[in-house]
Amino acid sequence: MKAALCLGMGCMALFDDIVANLTQEFIGESSDRLARMQVSLTNLAAAKGADREEIMGLSREIHSVKGSAANFQFRTVATVAHRFEDYMSATLDQSPLPIEEYQRFVDALSDLIDLGREPDPKQSAQMQTKLPVLAAFDPTSVAVKPGRALVVIRARTMGHMLSRELANCGFMAQTALDAFDAIRLAVTERPDIVLTSAVMDGISGVELIAAIRALKSTADLPCAVVTSFDRGHPELNGLPKDAGVVRLGKTLSDDLGMVLTGVAPR
Repeated sequence: MKAALCLGMGCMALFDDIVANLTQEFIGESSDRLARMQVSLTNLAAAKGADREEIMGLSREIHSVKGSAANFQFRTVATVAHRFEDYMSATLDQSPLPIEEYQRFVDALSDLIDLGREPDPKQSAQMQTKLPVLAAFDPTSVAVKPGRALVVIRARTMGHMLSRELANCGFMAQTALDAFDAIRLAVTERPDIVLTSAVMDGISGVELIAAIRALKSTADLPCAVVTSFDRGHPELNGLPKDAGVVRLGKTLSDDLGMVLTGVAPR
């Protein structure tokens, strides 16, 4: 019995050592990728126009860091890299490119990698609030505190369009990696509203809203699905009566305005 117990403890210790070594490898590789990102930003800043090769290289490095970070439970690194990807995709048609804004993402990733661990929720939230947002938002354009919307949209182009619509309504958008990341952010950051695709990978938008509402800390959080279906469609069965439905197409702006009406910034 003792021998078996010692063997089990030895296996656990060996497993912990392997995980620690792999985590250090991830940190080292990420540091190298961040150094290459910095070189790409320097080259893009010096170029007269957008250099396709540099942009593709930068995108590959960001994507690699995002994927590896998720595997090693560096959720904030993965979230920041995901937001960096979204921001780049939405701004590549700008001339000149917003290199200073890209730099803020690289600096945030560098700080997180230097930390060497997942930050606590408060620290993570503070770091993410300093990042650029997708839609240009002028806080002086509204007389009250701007709202914060958590967006969980599978299609990146739809996410960009929704972010612009939210900005027009006085809300800043934050994107989640997936449904599980959305639950974490709903709890730790307490947005004013959650907007989710009805159809997603893993769980549906209706199931995500049910999961958020099942938690005591987010039971009263306003939520809405973004979908091509009307309320009452079988795909939306189980959607709470007080959850909104934002339909894609010509009615998107009107539906979103209706959903946001009465949502008070926290």
